[in-house]
Amino acid sequence: MPTPLGGRRTAASLTLTLTAVLALGTAAPALAQTARPAAVTAASSAATTVTYAQWISDVTAVTNQAQTYLTGALATTAAGEKPAIVLDIDNTALAAYFNSSYPIPATPPVLALAKYAAAHGAKVFFVTGRPDIIDLFTRNNLTSVGYQVDGLYSRNPIQLFESLQTFKTGARQQITADGYTIVANIGNSQSDLDGGYAQATFKLPDYNGLLD
Repeated sequence: MPTPLGGRRTAASLTLTLTAVLALGTAAPALAQTARPAAVTAASSAATTVTYAQWISDVTAVTNQAQTYLTGALATTAAGEKPAIVLDIDNTALAAYFNSSYPIPATPPVLALAKYAAAHGAKVFFVTGRPDIIDLFTRNNLTSVGYQVDGLYSRNPIQLFESLQTFKTGARQQITADGYTIVANIGNSQSDLDGGYAQATFKLPDYNGLLD
């Protein structure tokens, strides 16, 4: 169970606390890139900074592919099957790079995709490198900006010392063991996607680690 942070805090101190904890929770070693749409690759190859508008355009290029895939996959779900999608949070479900305040706004094309999946019978799970001490704030952030949260998987203190890929693969393995079929796994880092336990993966731009 998440442990609420005690006492009354100002908005500024809460933001600083969350920023510091998120920095700890999302650190991970660099991993190899996979192929992505040409427009996204071109934007990512030389970027040292990126505008919000460009990022949304590049994200939309990927979520359009995911939307096409989900339309077919969710329309052909077998009887008794429990479909699900898995989303990373920072710079996937939430526009964390472009917003330091709380709550962090949703990434519009990812939110639209999640709403489509939920409306067509899929559960929406979030697997994040964030530490579990801020689960309450993370869940409230996600729901306040419009996400359906059917499960939130974050790292306990011991898991903070293992690789993100190991943790995230294990989380998807647990979701699968609970009887769900992960039809799509979406994230902006290779560690979000490698390790299996998903029928399809969709990688959002990270601009050579700029948005990690």
